[in-house]
Amino acid sequence: MKIAAIIVSYNSARELPQSLGCLGALPVDHVVVVDNSSTDDSVEVAKSFGYPVVSLPNVGFGKAINAAAETLPGADAYFLLNPDCHINPESFAHLVEALRADPKLGVVAPLMRYPDGRFGISAGPEPSIAKEWLAALKVDHLVPRRLKQYLARATPLRKKFQMLEYLDVEPTGEVRETAWVSGFCMLVRGEAFRSIGGFDPSFFLYFEDVDLCTQLRAGGWGVASVGTSVAEHKESTSTGAVGKNPLYRSGMYVYFAKHGTRGQRLLASALRRLPI
Repeated sequence: MKIAAIIVSYNSARELPQSLGCLGALPVDHVVVVDNSSTDDSVEVAKSFGYPVVSLPNVGFGKAINAAAETLPGADAYFLLNPDCHINPESFAHLVEALRADPKLGVVAPLMRYPDGRFGISAGPEPSIAKEWLAALKVDHLVPRRLKQYLARATPLRKKFQMLEYLDVEPTGEVRETAWVSGFCMLVRGEAFRSIGGFDPSFFLYFEDVDLCTQLRAGGWGVASVGTSVAEHKESTSTGAVGKNPLYRSGMYVYFAKHGTRGQRLLASALRRLPI
């Protein structure tokens, strides 16, 4: 399998050594760094590793990935990795094995682990506007950790309330089909990626990965989280300066405007304007 790795940087000079450093130990055939008009030393850091750099205006994540993929049309798979992530060869091998084992899978992703050892959300069910409102109002902060763990594993409740799947982030050791996986680290089958035209350029940042998975599933491809694979992630290092909430909510609104009902679109629009 011919694999091309793509990293998008935006003022990521501090983080790039982490992601670019791990790629040297992985069996990837090509590496491309796309820089979205960084004002720090991101380009110089990337070039110091000997990898080609594509410099663009700040076009956002999805457009940057599309631009890099167009230069590598023969890749069997694209390995997308955030600048603040790293993955070891064993976990990477599990992703490759999962994609090889099932020709119907369009994209696979590892679990997400933070530097303090906690696991984060790297996959989930169909997006829910109710979940977005509950998160914005910080209702989930009121739920004790042990209760969250119980709810995450309560099968009858999960069947009734799919949003509970967000609470189930611990390792399972299984390849689990899901509605979407996070673009923080994913391995996308080249044929599948090209069949849907890559990422939708309407998204600047956030929810472009969810939309990609939605499009893949609509095209007959599977989406899976690989429970034996783990990638380390610092999270949100490139978006901290410009504010995560406005960017996140903008991406959320674009998603529901594209895929949601009229009621979901109205609620998403209201949430985007919420001053919290």
